[in-house]
Amino acid sequence: LIAELESRGARVVPIYSGGLDFSGPVESYMYDASGKSIVDTVINLTGFALVGGPASQDHKKAAKVLKKLNVPYMCAVPLVFQSFEEWQASELGLHPIQVALQVSLPEIDGAIEPIIYAGREGATGRSVPLADRVNLLADRAMKWSNLRIKKNQDKKIAVTIFSFPPDKGNVGTAAYLDVFDSIKAVLKH
Repeated sequence: LIAELESRGARVVPIYSGGLDFSGPVESYMYDASGKSIVDTVINLTGFALVGGPASQDHKKAAKVLKKLNVPYMCAVPLVFQSFEEWQASELGLHPIQVALQVSLPEIDGAIEPIIYAGREGATGRSVPLADRVNLLADRAMKWSNLRIKKNQDKKIAVTIFSFPPDKGNVGTAAYLDVFDSIKAVLKH
């Protein structure tokens, strides 16, 4: 992934933590001397929450660190409970335990776009990066980085709204939510 991103002109800042709390390395290596963020997007390759891993997350601490950093935060997913072949053949997709641990928990921190980037080989169980998935992850990370620095006047936004059951009277309905005022507030922000 690093080589793929660098081949696209990105300057990659890899970090490592000997434990399950990545907030320290984020604070230490993702800011310049004046305290300004030096990264445009963060990709977490552990597949776990930023602080605490799979067993004891500290979402408040992670959210505080990520809010200060103020960049898109992607949590990429390595297949753990299934081989790549099993995942491809599955009608359910990602194993439910993996969804809970490596999609839902990182999303509480603020992670977006969980993309599978590596899979277990069926014969050996060894984890290997999947070239097309690494390419997809690099594409998305670069697009988030570019979107972040693009002027608002140059951005195009599409908003989709709920309409079920399909009928003119149901467009934009949602329980306990003022859909159109919510959309207006988000666009103003």
